[in-house]
Amino acid sequence: MRRNFMRCATWLVYSLVCFCTFSASAFAESPPPPDLSNLEQEAQAITQQFGKELKTVLQATIMTSGPVEAIRVCNTSAPKIAQQLAQQKGWEVGRTSHKVRNPDNAPDQWEQDTIALWQNKIARGAPVENMKASQVIVQGGVATYRYMSAIPTGGLCLNCHGTSISGPVNNALNDLYPTDQATGFIKGELRGAFSLQKAL
Repeated sequence: MRRNFMRCATWLVYSLVCFCTFSASAFAESPPPPDLSNLEQEAQAITQQFGKELKTVLQATIMTSGPVEAIRVCNTSAPKIAQQLAQQKGWEVGRTSHKVRNPDNAPDQWEQDTIALWQNKIARGAPVENMKASQVIVQGGVATYRYMSAIPTGGLCLNCHGTSISGPVNNALNDLYPTDQATGFIKGELRGAFSLQKAL
């Protein structure tokens, strides 16, 4: 009887030791939660770099070759800049809008919801420049950090996004973007957004 008791006690202690060791090991191997503040700062830096590089290219092209050529340059330069930043920084980088020019930039559901929320705030007097949004979204067991930053309509944008577009510019837009929706904006309006995401 005593021998059976000792065996049971030994087995119980062994089981507890194994369980505690496994639990401690599993806890130690669990990745730390992502630092969302660092992710937001990184996303902001990428959007600023994207906007600065694209604006520089467009300004130089307009000054040297005019707005028609700037449309063609934007058509190739914007995706190229986004791709380079994505490769350098490890993010998916792009742009979207409620009125897209390139159908490849059409917003997904989260982007649509975010833009609609911004438009509601803007209608109540909130400044476009301060519009930002971020969220961790989990789908299929994969967590993704999403970030958007609003793009206000600037004076430079009006050449091909405004209400009075010249004939040659309009012809170039029709050639490159036959389903273009991105016209009729006035200065200061919400033009669209930089949209970034990163798997966690």
